[in-house]
Amino acid sequence: MSETIALKARPIPLEHLPEGAAQPQLPDQARISAVAITGPDGAPLAWAVLRQRRTAEVIHVTGWSAPADMGEALARGVVDEATRRDAALLRATPDQSAAISALKMEDTGRNYAQRWLIAPIPLVHPVAQYNQSTGFTCGPVALLSALAPEVSRHDEIALWREATSVVSLNGPGGCDPYGMLLAATKRGLTAELFFDAPGPILLDRVTSEEKRDLVTFVQKEFKEQVAEQGLKVTAGHLPLADLTAAVEGGAMAILLIDQILTHDHHAPHWILVHAARDGLFLVNDPWLEPRDLETLADVDCIPIRGEVLYRMGAWGDPARHAVLILR
Repeated sequence: MSETIALKARPIPLEHLPEGAAQPQLPDQARISAVAITGPDGAPLAWAVLRQRRTAEVIHVTGWSAPADMGEALARGVVDEATRRDAALLRATPDQSAAISALKMEDTGRNYAQRWLIAPIPLVHPVAQYNQSTGFTCGPVALLSALAPEVSRHDEIALWREATSVVSLNGPGGCDPYGMLLAATKRGLTAELFFDAPGPILLDRVTSEEKRDLVTFVQKEFKEQVAEQGLKVTAGHLPLADLTAAVEGGAMAILLIDQILTHDHHAPHWILVHAARDGLFLVNDPWLEPRDLETLADVDCIPIRGEVLYRMGAWGDPARHAVLILR
């Protein structure tokens, strides 16, 4: 390449990349995009593939191809694109060593490297890296990840059996807010539940009166146990400012969300919020989306803007809100 030609990396359509360079863009999933340096004929001479969850401010570099004399220019293009999209963080897994080097990412010790594009959010708590092994154990995984840096499947299933009250459309279901509060307290945490539903929730996940009656009965039993133990429950929706103050003050939060904003389908889901700074929260999501080829780098310690997190944290119609503050 002649030195008189300025190397400039710009966004290009995925179909302009070599075949197989990028995963397909699914209409309801993460945004897949590409940045490339192109030749006079428009063909890519160097390129990077980027994946970004719709609700997260981290861009994961999943593909990289650049001759030695183009790596720096391609890296500048990736940073420019991430900045244009207001992303807070760049990440890559060890298989993308060339991208890690060119983008000057730092190893986190968590099976990925990263580079903050804003003031870093410190990892305050040694939260575990573990993804739910079933479609219904997000609550146990969120809670166990807050308790210790390692989680076992034995503990995941045991806690689910202890705290679940839901019978889902296709069989077993997820955990109830009161059941989660009881499980957290049993494990030595000081916990407070903010919950604005006057009666049973998640009844829309069942398909018969028999199942509705079962869910209602179990949730009533949990609620009575909470009252007997004198555990703290605030009947209301925790304001974003109060959630921010709690997490910035060192607390963690387990938040009930609807997956519609992230994965474009309605499903109740528990996530762990464990650090915050300047309007961004660090979140661990127990769920890896297989259709998007996600890895831990897509769900571990991901930054989410407060206003987005707050919109995520509503389930049902009318919307109900549940958050468990752990101190």
